[in-house]
Amino acid sequence: MARFKMAGASKNQLLARLNQDEQDRLSPHLEAVELTAGQILQDAGQRQHYTYFPVTCIVVLIQLTEDGKSAKIAMTGHDGLVGMGHLLGGDASTARAVVQTSGRAWRIRPEALRTEFLRGTGLMNQCLRYAQLQMAHVAQLVVCNRHHLLEQQLCRWMLFSLDLLPSGQIDCTQELIATLLGVRRQGVSEASAQLEADGLIKRQRGKISIIDRAQLEQRACECYRLVRRENDRLFTRVLTEPRGKLGLRPVPWHSGDPDRREAQAELALSGSNLAWWEQSIQGDGSELSISAYCNALLGYEAGEVVLTLQQWSDRVHPEDAGVCETAKRAHMAQQTPLYESEYRVRHKHGHWVWLASRGKIVQSATAGLPQRMVGTTMDITVRKTAELALLTLNRTDYLTGAVTRRHFFDTAERECARAVRHGSPLSLLALDLDHFKRINDQFGHAGGDVVLKSFVATVEKFLRTTDICGRIGGEEFCILLPETDQTGAAALARRILAGVRGAPALLPTQALYYTASLGVSSLCAQNVTFDSLLRSADKALYRAKSLGRDREELAVASD
Repeated sequence: MARFKMAGASKNQLLARLNQDEQDRLSPHLEAVELTAGQILQDAGQRQHYTYFPVTCIVVLIQLTEDGKSAKIAMTGHDGLVGMGHLLGGDASTARAVVQTSGRAWRIRPEALRTEFLRGTGLMNQCLRYAQLQMAHVAQLVVCNRHHLLEQQLCRWMLFSLDLLPSGQIDCTQELIATLLGVRRQGVSEASAQLEADGLIKRQRGKISIIDRAQLEQRACECYRLVRRENDRLFTRVLTEPRGKLGLRPVPWHSGDPDRREAQAELALSGSNLAWWEQSIQGDGSELSISAYCNALLGYEAGEVVLTLQQWSDRVHPEDAGVCETAKRAHMAQQTPLYESEYRVRHKHGHWVWLASRGKIVQSATAGLPQRMVGTTMDITVRKTAELALLTLNRTDYLTGAVTRRHFFDTAERECARAVRHGSPLSLLALDLDHFKRINDQFGHAGGDVVLKSFVATVEKFLRTTDICGRIGGEEFCILLPETDQTGAAALARRILAGVRGAPALLPTQALYYTASLGVSSLCAQNVTFDSLLRSADKALYRAKSLGRDREELAVASD
């Protein structure tokens, strides 16, 4: 395999931004490889043997569900790397890494890359910035998949792919595009056909050529522009922002100058989104010293405010204050090697920002009592937002907004066990849209999607905050009703059916009226587990369908 050579740069932007010493240390470990479309570089839960720096290829991370559905959560090309988890302490990913577009890449053993990363030099800076960009991208994808039209999502995907390719042509099948977007292949075909008819793209077998990029950007949602703006913020203005924001003074760059070293350290920390702090502990009192960037994390300019330890503590979210204090006391008592805590702090403008602080005692009194602790603080708001977005993606059906089958079953089993333990009532509704295949056949899958979204929106109007609506199959749903007996569940079932009957789905050409059938089961001597509760509700549902549909049926003892 070809070894890494910096002649003409590596063609990977992250590697190209490293200084010569860092490139020289990495070059013996980098190998050139050819990756083919569809190749799986890493499967979910498995250890990845290499970290990849794409050059002319694109690699995507795909999140899979138990029932076979999928959605793209990240895309990497010549702008970054695949395998960030190894650098941040993870041995395996929860997502599958798949090559979207064939091409060349550099690969390296994670151990060799981590050695350079832990030096805390430019590689760490660039990787942390790229991780922040990816988390912002993931968070925006969740919003996009939930709220934007398929055509807008398709345009957004094409634009991101173009940014990572050397030409204006994308090599990708419509089946793979549907997998990446987490939608039906027919929907991708219809959306791309419309774009081709409007003169924006040209399609060939397994290839898409972009004809009018400007129009494509206009047809895309704002998600593309927001992520590109974050990319510019993180990489285009990497050095100018910290100086202006923190008021770092210009210093003469003489060898050994302490002012120069202090400014370098401050800039290096802020460039990695890190701020330093020092807590001096004297008897019952304690003082806090923080860097200018620590104030900047909360929205303050240099010299605008000097926060004492008490003022900083008062800004911590009430739910997190105890966690921070417990972690700090545990380290002071030498129960933990480091103080580590993630918590929310109120920003200057009133909103909450997530911070991660790490510290270590560096000076103790002769009696063993701590006198001084130093550490760093990092803004992890983007990561926390991305984690919440991934959790939402895992728990929420991307089309309807109902909870996913897996999350519904997990929650229902816990609620059922709790209800049995406390002797509380609990009921389950099983719902199925009537003649849904006819709707798909007549109006296409796009029309069927509108009906499914309309159905869930109508149903949720009748539910309490404690009730849970889950999508179990294509047009099959379940509703869990805690603290509800069979009489209350039957009354709710009638209201839901009447509401569905009177709330048509608004298709582009007409208002489509539809109905649903429903089965009701409740905890009783025969049903003391969620599985038995679900079986009874299913039998009642099929009885309702066999008796004419558009009605509810209650479970009976024989069910």
